[in-house]
Amino acid sequence: MSHFELDDFNAEECLEKVHASVLSLEYDCCDERPSWAELAKAFPNLKEFSFSYFGSDSKKRRIETEFFRRFPDLTRLKVDELTVDLTGVEPEHLNHLTSVNFDKCINGQYLSVFGNLPVLETLEVKVSGGDVVFKTGTESGLKNLKLQLINNVRSIDCDLAASSLAKLELGESGYQNDNQGAVDIKALSLPATLNELKLALTHEPNLPDNLLGDNPELELVHMTLGNATLPPKLLGDVQSIDKLTIALRGETPPLPETLFANLKRVDDLKLELEYTPCSAALLPAGLPLKVFHYRNASGLMTDANELRLPELDEAWLDGFDDEQLAWLEHSPKITYLNIAGIKEMPDDFPFLPALEYFILRSCRGQSLPASIRSNPFVTHYSHWGVQLEKLGDLSAMTGLKNVRLVPGEHTQNKLPELDDLASAPALKEVELRVSMESFEPALLKLPIAAQIEFYPETLAKEFQILRTSRLSEDQMLELLTILANVNKPAQLPTMPAAFHLTMMEAKYNRFKAQHKSWLREQAKVSELQQPFGAGSCLFIAGRSGIKTTELKVKAAEIGFRISKKLDNSVTHLLLGSCPKQTADYDLTSLKLIDDTVLQQCFTTQAPKFLQQDQASAGGMTDSVLAMLASPDEGCHKVAVEMLAQGGVTAEMHIPLFLILKTTADNAFRKEIKHLLAGQGDEAFLLAVSDRILFHNVRGLDQYGSHRGQCVMVDKLKKQRKKWGEALCTAFAKAYYDRFGDGLMYVLMQKEQTPERLAILSELVEDDCLNWRRGAGFDLVLQDGDEKERLKLHWHPRYKMNYDELLGAAKTPLPAELPLRESIRKLNLGNCLLSTLPTGIDHYQHISELSLSFNPLETLPTSLVNFTQLESLDLSYCHFREFPKVLLKLSNLKRLDLRRACRVDYDSGYDDPSYRSLTVPDAFRALNPDCEILED
Repeated sequence: MSHFELDDFNAEECLEKVHASVLSLEYDCCDERPSWAELAKAFPNLKEFSFSYFGSDSKKRRIETEFFRRFPDLTRLKVDELTVDLTGVEPEHLNHLTSVNFDKCINGQYLSVFGNLPVLETLEVKVSGGDVVFKTGTESGLKNLKLQLINNVRSIDCDLAASSLAKLELGESGYQNDNQGAVDIKALSLPATLNELKLALTHEPNLPDNLLGDNPELELVHMTLGNATLPPKLLGDVQSIDKLTIALRGETPPLPETLFANLKRVDDLKLELEYTPCSAALLPAGLPLKVFHYRNASGLMTDANELRLPELDEAWLDGFDDEQLAWLEHSPKITYLNIAGIKEMPDDFPFLPALEYFILRSCRGQSLPASIRSNPFVTHYSHWGVQLEKLGDLSAMTGLKNVRLVPGEHTQNKLPELDDLASAPALKEVELRVSMESFEPALLKLPIAAQIEFYPETLAKEFQILRTSRLSEDQMLELLTILANVNKPAQLPTMPAAFHLTMMEAKYNRFKAQHKSWLREQAKVSELQQPFGAGSCLFIAGRSGIKTTELKVKAAEIGFRISKKLDNSVTHLLLGSCPKQTADYDLTSLKLIDDTVLQQCFTTQAPKFLQQDQASAGGMTDSVLAMLASPDEGCHKVAVEMLAQGGVTAEMHIPLFLILKTTADNAFRKEIKHLLAGQGDEAFLLAVSDRILFHNVRGLDQYGSHRGQCVMVDKLKKQRKKWGEALCTAFAKAYYDRFGDGLMYVLMQKEQTPERLAILSELVEDDCLNWRRGAGFDLVLQDGDEKERLKLHWHPRYKMNYDELLGAAKTPLPAELPLRESIRKLNLGNCLLSTLPTGIDHYQHISELSLSFNPLETLPTSLVNFTQLESLDLSYCHFREFPKVLLKLSNLKRLDLRRACRVDYDSGYDDPSYRSLTVPDAFRALNPDCEILED
C-alpha cells in the first residue's frame, strides 16, 4: 500500500498532481484549504486517512457530510483534534469503513449512522455535549466500541443488543475527564456476545437492572461509578467472569446482597469502595475466587469471618479490623497476602500453610504475629508505614529470604528494632527504604551473604565493602558512624589508614581524591623518616603508573631491589591503584610511598637526558615541545617515544595532558599516562588518572547541528571542583591554542587572576583587543555557506550556544588590560552579546568598536562617553530602530549598518518583508563626513 504524508507546507505542490497510487494518507493540517474536493481529486483512491490538527481553534475545519461524500471508499479513518459533525451523513458513504477513531464528535445523537454497517469492526469516539444515541441493527459487524463522554453529555440511549459486539468501553475519559454533570441513562442494552465491559460514570449514574443481559460468561467487567446505588440484579444472569472490578466513589448505600448471587465463578474480584457497607453474605460460600482485592472503610463489612473462599490464592485487604481476619484460616491456599489498616495485629492471626509473600501496610502492633514468625514457608516479608516495636524472633522462618521495610511519611512511623533480623537463618536480601542519619549497629549482625540496601546508596555501598573486609566489628562501626554524616566527599574528616586501604582495594572511587591526598602525606612522611634510594627494598601493591621495565632499569641504576613477596626484607611499599590483601600491610614497619616519590628519586639520582642540564638539552626540549604542539597526532607519537627515552620536564605536563584528554587512541593514552605517572601536584595526578575525555566534543551532532566549543566548555566547568581552577584554565588555553576555540571558559570567568590576565593579553594584536578571536565562534562558520551566515544572523544563540550549554555566555572585560597594553580598537563581534559586556567602561578611549553579529537590540546611553570613537560596526545585529545614543556621537567617521536588523530565517534578506535600518536625517546632519554603510 502506497503511503503519503501531507502537511500545509507541501499541500500546494502536491495538489497539482493526481496521486492515483496513494492508498494511505497522513495529513497534518492547520489551514482550512485545501477543500475536501481538492483533496479527493488529488488522492482519488484513498483507503486510509489519518488527520492531525495543530492550528488555532478559530481556524478549525470540520469533518462533515461533504468529507464523507468525497471519500466513500475509505476503510480506516482516524481524526485527532478536528471536530466531526455527523449531521446529514448518509450510511452509504460509510459502507467500506472497518475502523473509525474520532477525537471529538459534537452530535452523538447521530451515532446510529454507524449502527448497521456490515464491515465496521472498531469504532472509537469522544462525544462532546448533548445526547448519545446509538442503536445497532442485525447487519452490524461491530466488535469493539469505545464511547468516551466529554463536555457535559446529558444522556445515553444505547441499544446494542442486535450487534455482535465483543468489547464495550463507555464513560468518562479518566484523568482528562471534563464531563461535569450527571449522565441520564435512558437505555443501555448489551448483546449476548459481549466479552468485555468497561463502564466509567462518576456522577450518580442510574444503572439499569440486568445490565449484562443474557450473557452467561465474560472475561472482563470493570465499573468505576460515583455515588451509585447498585440495582440488585446489576449483573443479570452472568455466571462466570474472569476479572470483575467494581469501584464506588464517595458514601453510597449498602451493596445489595444479591449482587453476586448468580455467580458460579470469578477468578479475580476487586471491590474498590470508599464508604460502602456490605456483608460477607455478598460473596457466595465456596465461590472459587483466586484473587481478591478489597478496600473499604474499616469495619463496613459485617460478619466478615463468615467469608469462605477456599480457592483464594492472592488477597489484598484494606478495611478489615483486627477481629475480622479469622476467616483466612478457611483459605489454606493463599500464597500472597497484603493487609492494610490493622490498628493492632492480633495474637491469634491464622496460620496459612501455603503463604509465601506477607505484606503489611499502615498497621500497628508489638511484633509480627506468632503464626507468621513460626511459618517456614514465608519467603518474602514487606511492610510499609507499619508501626511495630520489633519484628520478634524469626529463627523459625527458615524460608525467609527477602525483607523490605519502609517507614511511613510521618515521623512516628519508624523502623522496628533490627536486631531480630539476625535471627532469620536464610536471609538473602534486606531493603530498608530509609535515610540513615546515623548508622544502625544492628545491620552489622546480619549474615554476610545478605544483600542490604538503604539510603543513601553511597553509605549502603560503603557498608557492603566494610562488612566484607577483615576489619573488626568495632572498626567497622567506627567508620560507618563517621560515613553516615558525610554527604559529600569534601566533608570526609581525617580517616585511619585501614579505611583508605580497604576502599582502594574495593576499587571504590567516591573518595579517590582523599585517598590520593592521604597517600601523598604518608609518602612525604616516609621520605623524611627513611628516604627511598640505594639499599631500599620495594614491594609494589596494586598498579603503578610507572612501567615495570622502567622500574627494573632504575633499580639497577640507583641500587634498590624489587621484591615479589611482602616479607621482612621489604622497606618501602609502593601503593598504586587497586591493591590486594591490604589487611596484611604492617604500616608500623613499612614505609608507604607513591609514584611521585619514585619519580623524584629517579629525576634526582638517575635523570634522563632531557631532565639533565637544560643548557645541553634545550634544543631537543624545544623540538619536542614543537612536536607536541603540532595538530598532527603522528608528531605527538614520535614526541612521546622520545620522552620515554629522554624523560619528561615540567613544561611538557600541559601539552601531554591535552593530548591525553583529546586523543581517541586508547593505547596512546596509556603510554602518556605512564609518562605522567608521579608528575605534577595532586590535582594534576587525579586529572591524569580519571576517565574524563574531550576527544568527542567537537563537530556535528546526530542531527547535523554544530556543537562548537559548547560541549567542551560545559564539560570543563563540571571538572572545576575536581581539577582545580588553575588546571582547568591551563587546559582551556592549551585547547584553544590547538583547536582555535574553548577559550570561552576563560573569557566567562568573573574573578580576575594573573593567569587569566596573561592569557587575555595574548588577544591584543597591535593596538586591537580581538575579543572575537578569543570567543572562537567564527570557527563554526569558517566552512559555512551563505545559508549558515543567515542562520547565525537570525538566531546566534541557536547556532553558537549549543543546547544553551554556555548559559548567558557573559564575558567581562578586564579593567587591568588597558593599563598594561596600548588598546585603541576593540573587536567584540560574534561574541553572543545581548548587552555590552561588564568592564567596557574601562575602554572609553578607543577609536574603533566592532559589535557585528551580536543579538543586540539597543545600545546603552553610556556609549556617549566614548568620545574618541570614530568607527562603529553594527552589522548583522538585531536593532529594530536606529539607536538614539548615536545622535550624541559627533566624531564618527564610519558607521556600518548593513543588515543591522534581524532577518527571518525562512524568508531571508531578499524578501520584501525584510526591513533595513533607517538612518535619521538628524544623524546625517550631525556627522556629514561619516561614511555610512547601508543595505
